[in-house]
Amino acid sequence: MSNIDHTRPKGTTAQPLEVNKRARCATSTATTLAAREAAVLAREQAADLRDEVADRRDEAARATSERRADAETQLLEANEHLVVAAVHSQTMAELAEHATMQMSFKAERDFLTGLPNRALLTDRLAQSIALAQRHGKRVALMYLDLDHFKDINDSLGHSVGDQLLQSVAKRLEGCVRHSDTVSRQGGDEFVVLLSEVEAAQDAPLAAEKFIKAMAEPHLIGGHRLNVTLSIGISLYPDDGEDAEAVLTNADTAMYHAKRGGRNNYQRFTPKMNARLVARQSV
Repeated sequence: MSNIDHTRPKGTTAQPLEVNKRARCATSTATTLAAREAAVLAREQAADLRDEVADRRDEAARATSERRADAETQLLEANEHLVVAAVHSQTMAELAEHATMQMSFKAERDFLTGLPNRALLTDRLAQSIALAQRHGKRVALMYLDLDHFKDINDSLGHSVGDQLLQSVAKRLEGCVRHSDTVSRQGGDEFVVLLSEVEAAQDAPLAAEKFIKAMAEPHLIGGHRLNVTLSIGISLYPDDGEDAEAVLTNADTAMYHAKRGGRNNYQRFTPKMNARLVARQSV
């Protein structure tokens, strides 16, 4: 006996299958599209994350670079401040040293001629005597006085007189060695120290050189001034055993040169002290 159901219309069996197939196909397509969209979204999110990480890395690098640049700038500024401070300190030290040297120079120099003054001459004379003792040498001291200088001052004025003293100082310095000393004692009086003299005759030769140097007229303010010298000579150890004695005896010899007619030199002798009179009588 046949089990076939003759009541189902012919051709109706395949339709549900086709529908199911289409449904499954649509479901598979939707799933695939969703998966693709999810993958695209994941890639986009990953790209965004990478970009964000890169941005943060770049920002961190920029911040690090800026901090390094700031640190370098601060270090450079600090170094510049240190250099400026060091230069300023060095400059101030040099200025202080220069000021000290100037004060020392002025304390030991004649304000008009710039020659060593009495204090510096006394110090150099003591040193020269000490060296002469050690080396078996002589020291010559010459006391110089300008003849009739007062007449020039009175007739032409102190300004001309001061310029004349400056001119005399330059000529005297031009007649001696670098190791010798030309000093101004004050007024129109000069003292020349010849260190380590070999022979006693060297001092008179130097005196003759001074007198000859003064023979040329001094051109001062349109005036031709003729100046002569009276010179007294004293030697260590021949005429004195210390600086004070040598200086005093040179002054005494100079006084006798004036009494002898001026424009000459005299070497000290013990007899001069016996004939010494007050200078006011000159």
